[in-house]
Amino acid sequence: MASTDYIYRRTVAGHSAVESGAPIAPPLRRVLGLIEAETHSHVLRRLLRQYTDTMVADWLAQLERLGLVETLPTQVEHDLDFTGSFGFHKTLNK
Repeated sequence: MASTDYIYRRTVAGHSAVESGAPIAPPLRRVLGLIEAETHSHVLRRLLRQYTDTMVADWLAQLERLGLVETLPTQVEHDLDFTGSFGFHKTLNK
């Protein structure tokens, strides 16, 4: 996940898999359970910090291949440190 900033969200199939207790490998079930709404990749990385970036990226890729999650590019409204909409030039003009 080093070069990726994504938003992950469950698909309808992902919601069904969680609710029905479908047979999914335990690591995949854990990751899928952490994605309750639109979840930023940095949030997932923090929640799964005991695992390597490669492991987490592989699990997310598997979930996406299975059609249980979808990936969205990050947008300004998902800016975790709120600097995307900061206008430094506006503060200089005051």
